[in-house]
Amino acid sequence: MTMRGLHEPGEWRQWAGLLAGPVAWAVDLLLSYALVQWACGGGHPAVLRIITLFSLAVIAAGALAAWQTMAASPDGASLDGSRPDDRGRFMGLLGLLACALFTLVVIAAAIPRWALDACES
Repeated sequence: MTMRGLHEPGEWRQWAGLLAGPVAWAVDLLLSYALVQWACGGGHPAVLRIITLFSLAVIAAGALAAWQTMAASPDGASLDGSRPDDRGRFMGLLGLLACALFTLVVIAAAIPRWALDACES
């Protein structure tokens, strides 16, 4: 068994696929709340929509990285991640599921911002 580090090809893809969804959701939530007063007080309200679209693009990039991780895993690798060679496939699958979940979360959080005008009093 060998120790693998983040410097090896593909290792960063595993973590990018797994963490892209939660990080993009957190950035979307924080920036939207932080900038709503500015956007409604003279800035451009479309900034709130752009933040959401950017977050969805980050999640899509994470899903692509997770997909590439699964594609790079050896044939016949199990999905439970019990062996070091199987962990790439496991993390790829987990990354895809996390990206799908956080895509739904970001869209669910964006529905009120897009359907209702955030700048109305």
